[in-house]
Amino acid sequence: MNRLVVATIAFLCLIPLASAEMPKGQRMMHDQVVLNLTTEGWVQTDTAKVSVFVDLVQQQETPEELKKRIDDSLVSLAKDAEWRVTSSNQRLDQTGLNRWYVTAEARVHESLLPGLQDRAKSASSPGYKVGISFVDFTPSLAEFEKLRADLRSDIYKQAVAEVERLNAVLPGSDYHVQKVDFVQQYAAPRMENMRAQTMMVKSQADEAGSGGGAQLVVSVNQSLSAQVVLGRAVPLPAQ
Repeated sequence: MNRLVVATIAFLCLIPLASAEMPKGQRMMHDQVVLNLTTEGWVQTDTAKVSVFVDLVQQQETPEELKKRIDDSLVSLAKDAEWRVTSSNQRLDQTGLNRWYVTAEARVHESLLPGLQDRAKSASSPGYKVGISFVDFTPSLAEFEKLRADLRSDIYKQAVAEVERLNAVLPGSDYHVQKVDFVQQYAAPRMENMRAQTMMVKSQADEAGSGGGAQLVVSVNQSLSAQVVLGRAVPLPAQ
């Protein structure tokens, strides 16, 4: 993960403060240095969220048989994926037969995307259609959270480095990190770019058939800022 870290010293202030750790009657003040730290990184994914629909007319099958057939169809699309049914609707068509419309989705590795449309066609039959609704390469929530945890760790490390740097410049100082306040929200992915990439993947997957397929690796930039307070206790001169 590539990161950019920016440290800005905001101000230096002295705040009179009583300290319970000092001798009784000793007046203390806190010397504080306030920093604005910023870091950024990239989250990258090699999986895509694939949304699938199954449009079928129930003939003699029982609900259990239909469920098994749908599960088998999903496995035939990407056997190692963790498929989840996201919706299931039933209605009577004009002939009085039960028509089912089922949707499912899974994170599918990019290596399994070539030929996805062909496998959907192979799983279809008269009265039973399997189709691909969309392919979305936006990174997963877990991938975003891992990057954000790394960014917070980066801020903490930079805060400690600033303490060490300050204590080295001012011999005898005993600065420590008093506070880390994250003040900037994570940047959201640019949805227009995500939609464009999704449409591109779907279009290429539709056109490529079994001989090709889109293998696009999408990276999304995220940044994080924090206000960090470095402080130390300094005794006031005796009056």
